[in-house]
Amino acid sequence: MGLTESKIKDLKDKNFDKLYKKHEEAWRTMVRNALAFAKKNVVAGGTPRPDDILKVLLPMLEVNQELRDHQEEVHARYKRFREYFGDYIIDQELSHGAKEGK
Repeated sequence: MGLTESKIKDLKDKNFDKLYKKHEEAWRTMVRNALAFAKKNVVAGGTPRPDDILKVLLPMLEVNQELRDHQEEVHARYKRFREYFGDYIIDQELSHGAKEGK
C-alpha cells in the first residue's frame, strides 16, 4: 500500500514522528535488517519494494516494546498504526539512503 500523506498526518497526530526521532538508530537498524532479509529471501537478490520490506518488518514491530508502550500511551493500539509506522520508518530509511547515495 505504501506511505501516503494521510498516513503521515495520522502518525503525527499521535506523535509517532517523535517516537521515531527518539529511537531513530534502532528503527533504521530494524529496517536495514528487514531489507537485507527481503533482498535475500523474497526477491532473490533483487531490490525489494517497500511493501516487501514491510512484510518482513511487521513481526519485528509487533513485539517491539517501545512501539507497544507508545501505542498504549497515545491510545493508538490499532494494527493500522503499527503498519503505518512501518511504512513511515521504511520511507525514512530509504530516503536517508538516497540522500547518502546508497
